[in-house]
Amino acid sequence: MKIAVQLDDDRNITGIYGSPESGAEKQSKIEGWTLVDSNPAFYIDNMYSWTVRESDNKLVHISTGMTPDEETKESLTNLTKGQLKGQLMNQQFQQAVTVMTKQAIQDKLAAQMAITALTKQVADLTTKLDKANGVNPTPTTPSEVKSVATVDGAVISAQ
Repeated sequence: MKIAVQLDDDRNITGIYGSPESGAEKQSKIEGWTLVDSNPAFYIDNMYSWTVRESDNKLVHISTGMTPDEETKESLTNLTKGQLKGQLMNQQFQQAVTVMTKQAIQDKLAAQMAITALTKQVADLTTKLDKANGVNPTPTTPSEVKSVATVDGAVISAQ
């Protein structure tokens, strides 16, 4: 999915336009806005730790200049090289894997939070659309309820 992001002079993300994609494409034609592929780990609450790489217009972490996939690949490559050369001790290897695992968990949680937020927005918009179209999703209550008590038990009917 494509989104439009607004960048300041230092390439910090200051605005996001995500839905619908056609709107993001139109928004990206305005000066200061750029159209990019969305990243599952990117969401509005952590936009300040991201930027857009000029060379290929990809969302990247400011701290590394890489996408989460690139960070993982680089870490695995470095670990493999180090392990093959015998430069990493077992404890260092375990610490590196722990750091990578924590980052992967954080990215997954970020993606889940973004999905939850989007689901809530869709539910709210659906309710508003139903109201605007005159659809009442609230079930109606019976207009008349009769109850009759007997020795055997109670009989309740609704009309």
